[in-house]
Amino acid sequence: MIVLRCFRTDRVNFAIRNYVESVMKKEFIENRPTILKEVFDESKNTEPIIFVLSPGVDPTETLKKLASDKEVPFESISMGRGQSERAKRILSEGAENGHWIFLANCHLSISLLPELESIIDTLFKHAVHENFRLILSANPHENFSISLL
Repeated sequence: MIVLRCFRTDRVNFAIRNYVESVMKKEFIENRPTILKEVFDESKNTEPIIFVLSPGVDPTETLKKLASDKEVPFESISMGRGQSERAKRILSEGAENGHWIFLANCHLSISLLPELESIIDTLFKHAVHENFRLILSANPHENFSISLL
């Protein structure tokens, strides 16, 4: 694969996939669609759910429908300029009242993430409503690291 990388960089991904498939299991390279119901069934009210998005993917409508099916209030904010105060407010209200809070496009507010992490840590140390869920989404970004886990 190293030699292949020197001469045919366009073929390296295929070589890696073939290697993983032959040495390990095929399930390591297969893309399975995310079934949100399964994600929420396994989730906890004190652990955020994080979606790292692919281009063109927006889970907002699917999340709204799932929240509606479960009869849970759902609030969504597209992060960006001027949304930090609103995000902090609805996080506290959602944790207290059992809402699902979706902070979309966190990659647009990278400077807010350390403060957001502190707020989340503080929230999760206190009693959180059993229906509360915090969902975050972000596009992959070279300076973006997920430290909320």
